[in-house]
Amino acid sequence: MDKLNIELCPETGICSIIKNDGSKVDLMPDEVKNLRVALENPDSARQVIAEADAGFAASLAADELKQLAARFKK
Repeated sequence: MDKLNIELCPETGICSIIKNDGSKVDLMPDEVKNLRVALENPDSARQVIAEADAGFAASLAADELKQLAARFKK
């Protein structure tokens, strides 16, 4: 079962990442672009997310980062 709900708005390019506990981060289109590039390296991906919300980024587990990578490879 997925741990994250990942919503990407096709009109605005804004991405919302929501954890099962209700915590959430919204990424602006340029941050989404940076995240797509950074997902090959979990530490880089975490850093991109930390620019929007450091606490949320720190709370992401390795399997959640893998889920993000799988979602954005589509």
